Amino acid sequence: MWAVAANIVMRFASIAITAVLARLLSPEDFGVFAIALAVFLVVASLAELGMGSAVARAATEPEDIAPTVASISILVGTGVGLLMAAFAPALATLLGQPEAAGPIRILSICVALTGFFAVPGAQLVREFRQGRIFLAAIVGFVTANPILIVLALHGGGAEAFAWSRVIGQLASGVVFWFSTSHRYLPGWRSDQVKPLLMFGLPLSLANLVNWTLLNADYLILGRLVSAAEVGVYMIAFNVASWSTSVLGSVLNSVVVPALGRVSGDPPKLRQAITRAGQLVGLVSLPIAAICVGLSDPIIRTIYGDKWIDSIPVLSVLAVYGAVYAFSLLFVNVLVATGQTMRLLLIQLGWVVVLVPTMVLGLRHWGLEGVAWAHVVTIGLVALPAYLLAVRRSTSSGVRALLPVVLRPLSAAVLAGATSWLASFLVGPEILRLLVGGLAGGAVYLALTGALITQQIPARFVPRWVPTRWRSVEAPEAS
Repeated sequence: MWAVAANIVMRFASIAITAVLARLLSPEDFGVFAIALAVFLVVASLAELGMGSAVARAATEPEDIAPTVASISILVGTGVGLLMAAFAPALATLLGQPEAAGPIRILSICVALTGFFAVPGAQLVREFRQGRIFLAAIVGFVTANPILIVLALHGGGAEAFAWSRVIGQLASGVVFWFSTSHRYLPGWRSDQVKPLLMFGLPLSLANLVNWTLLNADYLILGRLVSAAEVGVYMIAFNVASWSTSVLGSVLNSVVVPALGRVSGDPPKLRQAITRAGQLVGLVSLPIAAICVGLSDPIIRTIYGDKWIDSIPVLSVLAVYGAVYAFSLLFVNVLVATGQTMRLLLIQLGWVVVLVPTMVLGLRHWGLEGVAWAHVVTIGLVALPAYLLAVRRSTSSGVRALLPVVLRPLSAAVLAGATSWLASFLVGPEILRLLVGGLAGGAVYLALTGALITQQIPARFVPRWVPTRWRSVEAPEAS
């Protein structure tokens, strides 16, 4: 609940800041930063070699491995950050946007900081201290974004984004450090290095491929279209990611340690996966459906008319966002069960198919073709591969997921259709957004209220909630 609350608060805050910046900066500024951010996210996946997850999934206090993990993370993070800074001009030119060299060089500082804060962050995840992670996010946001707006007002352009990210990460990292139950200094145990690398290297490479997948469109678009078009695509992708963003911290921070502790108990593991799948469906599917139905008023109201080219792209990418939320769940299941090599192979197959499909889609259907390439590839390649890998790693089928997801899916489709129809009852864009959103949300809650109540601890369920909603039993895995 802490993780969900944090994501909802931070998502709304991020939307507000982006809405302000969309009116202060040009699509070209957004496009240049999108390229720089894509480089950072891909490179940062190697910054700590997956060491943090080794600490997070530990069932007992990780004093045996934490000092060695800290040393490896700091050494690798600093080294990768220096390489990123040195090759920033070459990377920017290679991606077709030389103006991105400055932001890339600034973001290399973030890569180095990742290594320093890997262990404290992983400790908080392992201990389920989501309240402290929430505090760190708030401190980073409050520290970074006033500076971002000031720099944007004074012509900072894409570099304003980069500096604000550095400042925010530093502030959040300090909160991580002072929030841990035990502070581990760097150390070295030779006998721990090999097993840590055996776990971390495949995971790190899988993360590298995963972040390449998530940012392949920016890396490809940078060479094939203008910076302004990249900026238009970035806005659409950010909105389409709302469903994943709301669940991201839950899946990345809670699923790994939770499933790691029951990985040796197949019945409990199956039940945990089933309930997690239902939660993903309950949250991601309505967000995606309503984004499809209200793509026009969302873009016009929040970001302004100069971003209207994002509307058709958003309508397609919202579907991808919902499916990606499920794939993120399966990624964390594989990490929790130690199947990092299988994860790596799936990610490699995904990117091999996605890149040519994306180029083909861009040539024939423009930015909408790029969006459809994501949907087709994840639906026909990635998702089936994840389902098969989860079945093998947990020694059980995943058929129990279908019935618990079917009801949220049906309700989401009806909610999206309702929001689209209701949005035509009023004129101004902001009223279209409000009326459509409220109508769609009301339909969805009416159809899935019992399932949502089931996911909330009983002490937090308001008394006015109907009794029949409280009596629903948790789904059992078969």
